[in-house]
Amino acid sequence: MSMRINGFPTPIVAAMCAALAVFTSSGAFGQSAAAPPAFEVASVKPAAPPTGNIVMRRAGGDPGMVRYDNASLTMLIARAYGVKNYQISGPDWLDSGGYDVVAKAPAGAATELIPAMLQALLAERFKLTLHRETKTLPVYALIVGKGGPKLKEADPASLSAVAGAYNLGPGGGPPPPGAGPSMVAGSGAKGGGGGPNVRIMMTDQGREMKGLMTMAGLTNGLSNFMDRPVLDMTGLKGTYDIDISWMPDENERRMGGLMGLPPPPPGGDSGGRGPENAADPAGASIFSALDQLGLKLDPRKSEAEILVIDHVERVPTEN
Repeated sequence: MSMRINGFPTPIVAAMCAALAVFTSSGAFGQSAAAPPAFEVASVKPAAPPTGNIVMRRAGGDPGMVRYDNASLTMLIARAYGVKNYQISGPDWLDSGGYDVVAKAPAGAATELIPAMLQALLAERFKLTLHRETKTLPVYALIVGKGGPKLKEADPASLSAVAGAYNLGPGGGPPPPGAGPSMVAGSGAKGGGGGPNVRIMMTDQGREMKGLMTMAGLTNGLSNFMDRPVLDMTGLKGTYDIDISWMPDENERRMGGLMGLPPPPPGGDSGGRGPENAADPAGASIFSALDQLGLKLDPRKSEAEILVIDHVERVPTEN
């Protein structure tokens, strides 16, 4: 015998409830599957080849804009995923070329969404896919030497000027690891494009880092030079006026490929020995240069999350 509820037979009422449940769940699913944040408009193209033996890379942008000039894919991926360069494992060519990226964020978009927008851009234009792994890596721990730090505190007026120079708009700051608004490399390079930024000079005659930086900034910069990551374990929280120069040796290999520079000269080869006994016939090593600041690079091992590139295309799709 069929029962009736509010004048409707029981089977019809059950069917109506099921349909309502499907409609409700579909609406909820639609709300949770919102499109990921994306730039309103973006241009991505290979950068022009460097002139002479000078390589320049910049990161910046006006308010609401993101701009990278001659940025490597490693640099772009690191910024998109909030990791250091050494945490990216992929093809050798990731650092060998550069790309010019100009993108406009939607009006009113929060600065915190910029990395997610950059991730979407890399997936769209370079077909980037990756996964995460945890690995134990050889590292250098930057620590304070036995005699204590010998660092010069930055002048407050200089810090104010640097803060203005680093106002690069949403997604534009802070500057790329180890640099101010620009990174310059090559024979005859004279600096970082002017302004109160960090200057990094790299030639076949030597290396130089000069400018106002925290210990985190210093270790980021050193990680670009050394054959392994450099971690800040100094415990120092200030901003310091750093000026160091050194001759590359066997402990420094990464920067030549990263910036398109010649490898360290044979005279600087450490012969596979550790930093304590590295050969240094041509000039100060990075280890002795840091010793002048009361700092020391201590070889260790440390776990780190690694982004492993599963697929990436060298030529981006057209704008």
